[in-house]
Amino acid sequence: MKSVEERARRFTMGNLLRMFASVGTFLRREFVAAWPVFLFFLVGFLLLLLLIKLALANFSIEVTALPKAVVGALFAAKAALILDETPLARRLEQYRRIVAVAVKTFFYGSITLLLGYIERILDALHRVHNFGAAVRYVSAHANIHRQFAWALGISLVFAIYFALFEIDKRLGEGGLRTLFFESPKIGGDSERHASEATV
Repeated sequence: MKSVEERARRFTMGNLLRMFASVGTFLRREFVAAWPVFLFFLVGFLLLLLLIKLALANFSIEVTALPKAVVGALFAAKAALILDETPLARRLEQYRRIVAVAVKTFFYGSITLLLGYIERILDALHRVHNFGAAVRYVSAHANIHRQFAWALGISLVFAIYFALFEIDKRLGEGGLRTLFFESPKIGGDSERHASEATV
């Protein structure tokens, strides 16, 4: 009887360990896939925050949105990776790359604008405790220019990402990284050095 219980416990423990291992493998794979994209969006969003902070410095308005930038970069990275696996992305493969970049940028810009309003409505909902009143409060007190500025800034970060993504696809896997981060080849086969030598 004891051996059956031990086997059941080992079996359960073995299954549990395999499940943890598979979850760990999945999380590692997701982390490796999202890390460069996350870093890109984090730097982009932090630069956007810096620009806004510098623009508002004369008005003494504090902008403390660093945690929002980190969380936003995480969501943006995962969303951008997910979008590339959708039927929309596969359909956009038939068009010129500028069309794909423009459609994806417009899509994310619209979502950003929508999420900005949803965030403000939820914030107002905590104050007024009524959804209709929260919507009226946001529409009466919303700074539409600031909301559009945020959406435009975030859309520009997405546009740069999608343009670089298309260039990387065209250059081949890792081509963009090679172009920007590897040292240039020195030798007679380099067109760049040959053209510099004639100048």
